Amino acid sequence: MHKMSVRLATAGLALTLIGTTAWTAPAHASALPAVPPSTPSLSEIAGYPRQNVLPVWPDNPADASIPIGVIPYDEIAPKLNALQAASDRVSARVAGKSSGGYDLYAVTVTAPETRGEARQQEEWKRLIEDDPVRARTDPRLLAEYKTPLFVNANIHGNEWEGTDAALRVIEEFATSTDPEVAQLLKRNRLIFNVTSNPDGRVAGTRANGAGYDLNRDLTIVSQPETNLIRELVIDTKPIITLDLHGYVSPTLLHPSTPPHNVNNEYDLFIKHALPNALGIEEDLRALGYPETQRARIPFRDDAPGVWDDFPPIYVPSFALLQSSIPYTIEAPLNPRGNLTPQERVRRSGINTDVHEVAIKTSLQYIQDHRAEVLHDQAEVYRRGWAGEPLRDIPDDYVPGWGPEDNYNTVFPRAYVIPTGAGQRSEPAAARLVDLLISSGGRVWRAKHDFRAEGRSYPAGSYVIDLHQPKRGLVNSLLEPGIDLTDRVNDLYAGPAAWSQGLTWGATVDTVWGEQLPKVQLNRVHDGVAEGSLPPASADLRLNLQDAADLLVVNSLIRKGLRVYRLADGSVVVPATPASRQLLKEEVRKHGVTFERAPAGWQGTRLDEVVVGYLGGVEPRDTLAALGFSTWAVTATTLASTLTAEVDVLLVASNLNVTTLTAENRAALDAFLARGGGVVGLGTAGANFGNATSLLSVTATAGPSLASGVANVVNRGGPVTSDASPYAFISQPVWFTNLGTGVTVEQSYAADPLLSGWWATTGTNGQAAAANQASVVRSVSSAGNGVVLVGTAPTFRLHPKGLQAQLGRALLWAAQP
Repeated sequence: MHKMSVRLATAGLALTLIGTTAWTAPAHASALPAVPPSTPSLSEIAGYPRQNVLPVWPDNPADASIPIGVIPYDEIAPKLNALQAASDRVSARVAGKSSGGYDLYAVTVTAPETRGEARQQEEWKRLIEDDPVRARTDPRLLAEYKTPLFVNANIHGNEWEGTDAALRVIEEFATSTDPEVAQLLKRNRLIFNVTSNPDGRVAGTRANGAGYDLNRDLTIVSQPETNLIRELVIDTKPIITLDLHGYVSPTLLHPSTPPHNVNNEYDLFIKHALPNALGIEEDLRALGYPETQRARIPFRDDAPGVWDDFPPIYVPSFALLQSSIPYTIEAPLNPRGNLTPQERVRRSGINTDVHEVAIKTSLQYIQDHRAEVLHDQAEVYRRGWAGEPLRDIPDDYVPGWGPEDNYNTVFPRAYVIPTGAGQRSEPAAARLVDLLISSGGRVWRAKHDFRAEGRSYPAGSYVIDLHQPKRGLVNSLLEPGIDLTDRVNDLYAGPAAWSQGLTWGATVDTVWGEQLPKVQLNRVHDGVAEGSLPPASADLRLNLQDAADLLVVNSLIRKGLRVYRLADGSVVVPATPASRQLLKEEVRKHGVTFERAPAGWQGTRLDEVVVGYLGGVEPRDTLAALGFSTWAVTATTLASTLTAEVDVLLVASNLNVTTLTAENRAALDAFLARGGGVVGLGTAGANFGNATSLLSVTATAGPSLASGVANVVNRGGPVTSDASPYAFISQPVWFTNLGTGVTVEQSYAADPLLSGWWATTGTNGQAAAANQASVVRSVSSAGNGVVLVGTAPTFRLHPKGLQAQLGRALLWAAQP
């Protein structure tokens, strides 16, 4: 066991604060707007209720919720409509659409507010972040601010009961005549994302309709459902966030084991998170069910790494970086499988009760510790504004806290994302800035040229001052990360490092000095990639460094322009009157940067490339981001899908060629005989290449836990010329015993792991991978272009900076 099982008194614990000091706003802060333009101005704020008639969906007898004994999706809107009609405490709206097209329902439950009262609440909410010292010493705010609680239900579609618990609480609070409930709603706002994954709820799947686990997407935000969750967390600024799941027995609830994200003010979290968890456990016991007599609290009960809160990809870990006190709640009883209808209903009923307890106990915790939780939410922001170091948390700060829990970082003074010649990719820079801002961070642009730590930057470069309220969130996205290898031997789920600053394709510089660059800064609310196009008389070169560049190349080829690939993988578009306007449109749309082509250039004219892919949704959607036309291919459909239109086969999952039917094997042989190219990912790609005699290599995979940011050495060529020296890895693969004609384009560095987790020794450790090939290419005796990639360019759509390498590999393999 990681911790002692202990019940602690909550009264004194929640009052402890380590090292509070005065706060002074940064010099440039007073001139900045408090909120982005997309946030409603105070004059636009309406009162409560804000009621809407929700569209009603057709009856669906195939809804997977029905056999479980929980509410089917098509009955949710009618129920919310009825509650709005019956009560002025309920406000419901369609807040978005799922990837499968279902409505996403956001509900607020609170006492009615006039327009003026609602504006005052919004003003106070903003003040807590913008001027935390003033906010927490404002007697009227402390007395009248409605503390928010956010409930995110059903993020995994086949973990249903959070939705039913949310609806139960909404109905009770909407209709209750109890004066205590009325008083509760005068002092709180309850915000519910009623079913954050309706696709999965209806289909009975964990993933959404696009095939993604939404609870791995909070800092990638590839899915519309995740975008709404992020918006709700940022907009409502909840004191407590509950993410309702199933099924772990006994009921599992945060706080988590280490490793803890190094950027959190963990002292301000754990002092509340643990006592509230113990309170939930006690109230679960009072339900009287044998299955709820104890809870599993990972911080108390599990070894490091078993159930951690390290990566910010989960709802709770993202919310913690927003200064919320977040929980995963895993209800105990799985209602799926070979059960009687009565047993399914019994289990789902208990699970609903469990989630209801978590909501009500957490709400009560906010009431019982109102002054402390408000103070501490503001304290997170105050420390950020002040640029104070993270606190050293002593052993037994809360019962069970020890050296294994201490994770921290040193914040730099700022980051600079350059524009102009010092930027690898303007579209990548704009995308990264957009992520920072939409995740709650603050970004500025320099009005003039400036210097910082010996480097020169042009006007328009982005400056991210880390003296800001959500510095932990911003730094978590931009810093390289840490090497966890010597601290833990397990993680609940990777990655062990992520660093959008290093893996999303943009150039990001770190400023460690005590002062900001001496230049006027203006706050911005989105990233801009303007791109550039030299004079009309010049042939133009485009260096393919981002998915946006590949989108442009594929678009130009489809529109009939001549596009040539140079030996280094970049492309040239010859100057013609017809091409000029098309190039202007592409630059305007995608912000790419063309430059003059080198004199005397020579290249291979590119044809449109159609890619057949073996694999799931991640390669599918990565190819879409690159602009390729695609065909989904499986072992059983080769005869009908690997047709003459397909130029390249992307092998992203295993294909055993020895077990193919004669018809499907003939289709594969015909594809290879006509010179079809192959790009293979990981061991699956290498095994395919060996089995079809396209090339000869030995592929070795690192441990399944190994993930993070790797140091790589690019050796030039059509795939990796000018590539970043960093690559994202998830179970990294390297290639040895290279056969005749196999060229190494990229290898792992002598010290392969920059950040993350990867065993240092052993046959699949870092030492074995050091200096070994991570990207190789070859041309088979039949003329097939083959590229093997051992990094992870498609992982959860995260490593944007590797997507261009995959695109380059596909273009080369099609026409080596």
